[in-house]
Amino acid sequence: MVRLVVTDMDGTLYSWIDYIVPAVEALVGSVERSTGWPRIKIVQALKKVYSKYESNEYPFVLQESEIFDAFPEFGSFDKLIIEPARTAFVDARKKYLQPYSGVMETLEKLKQRGIPVVALTDAPRNPVELRAKMLKLDQYLDGIYCLPGFEFPKDDDGGKKISRRIEQKEQKGEYRAACNIVELPRNYEKPNPLGLQRICQDMGISPKQTLVVGDALKKDVAVAREVGAVDCWAEYGTYVSLEYKERLEIISAPAITKRHAASILEGDARNSAHPTHRLSNFAQILEIIDSVSEQSR
Repeated sequence: MVRLVVTDMDGTLYSWIDYIVPAVEALVGSVERSTGWPRIKIVQALKKVYSKYESNEYPFVLQESEIFDAFPEFGSFDKLIIEPARTAFVDARKKYLQPYSGVMETLEKLKQRGIPVVALTDAPRNPVELRAKMLKLDQYLDGIYCLPGFEFPKDDDGGKKISRRIEQKEQKGEYRAACNIVELPRNYEKPNPLGLQRICQDMGISPKQTLVVGDALKKDVAVAREVGAVDCWAEYGTYVSLEYKERLEIISAPAITKRHAASILEGDARNSAHPTHRLSNFAQILEIIDSVSEQSR
């Protein structure tokens, strides 16, 4: 009997690559217009910071980049470069960040059945929490277990390199999701099974009564099988166009792609556990839950 569902987020509840590529490209285009810098120089400057923080959604990328070194007065830099770039990124993310078909309906049905759903992701808290809030996933998830969030960047004198408006929003909790957020130690990153084991322990439910769904064979399926959970491979999350792969390669460091979209990297399927269940739609986990329950009777 399945009493708990643990789900990956990127590539399982929504397509990470389908929104991160146009969002970062929109940010780059905005900076190009604001500064007159060559596109290649902007991309490489941002990519250096993204690589450092291992996230293409590091929210303070511009003030941490060499672009800021060329325009070091924060007030004007914030108004003339950061703000239009942030708006471009947010608008593109809002347009392209959408849940996969069947996700919201299935989460609603699981809630009605009284089966808790917890997300386990290798992404940092800040962008994960914001995505969950934007998509209203936090209304259905009982918790999100993620990597530690980012701190506000500071200048050499210890002052924060952020606008007062952003700081006030943070203080008011406007970026907080409605569900419980747990920051795991960085060494818990999948395929380490400790994150999944921690969730089961916190929920008081055995791994054998837990269904795990994710798009990565090494980071989701193999971990589920290692702890004895029911494994479901979200195969639909691996369908990515060659064009988007090439565009992602331009803006994203390999370490970031490995974290957020391991399933699209070559070799993910080699030497990986063979999935017990393959999904063409997230909603199929309901049938699997029913089947497992029937077999346990």
